Amino acid sequence: MSKLFITDYASYNNGTQFQFGHWVDLADFNDADEFQQYVTDHLKQADEDSPLLCETKREEPMYTDYEGFPESLYSESMCGKELKELFEYIALDKRQQHAYEHLTTDLGYYHDSAIMTADDIYLWEVGNNKRQTIYHIFDELYPEAEQAEQSNPYLTIDYDQFERECLNEFTAIDGTEYLVLIN
Repeated sequence: MSKLFITDYASYNNGTQFQFGHWVDLADFNDADEFQQYVTDHLKQADEDSPLLCETKREEPMYTDYEGFPESLYSESMCGKELKELFEYIALDKRQQHAYEHLTTDLGYYHDSAIMTADDIYLWEVGNNKRQTIYHIFDELYPEAEQAEQSNPYLTIDYDQFERECLNEFTAIDGTEYLVLIN
């Protein structure tokens, strides 16, 4: 669940940021434009309900906290492009979001590249038994290897070396642990 705590700079400077500030679940909005309209309406309603002493309008939203999405997508003063990028991330399915997190957090990808590459990342959820997950990944990638090992007494698969050379560990924002194939 992706959320933002919304208030505004004028209220913040006036010391009343929590009077109308609140958490907003971004899943309640179809896109960035719909969310921005909500923010505009919220600030207008706050002006009507409790005008600022300095008689200025609340025009600049301020996002003082966030949860459920990567820090790279957060800014205290997000606007058009930044909100569109955030909603592009939200539109991804869970696996794609986790791939995006890995790409941006661990590999330094920028937003557009991470969005385009998210489907190409191989993630395996670790679950209760990491060793079992490594066996599963190896078997999935090299299905003929186990049969070759069983038919040749001098051949042994080194799963530890496979893990060291081919896999990275990654923990998503929601705590899900993955093994990721190194390209």
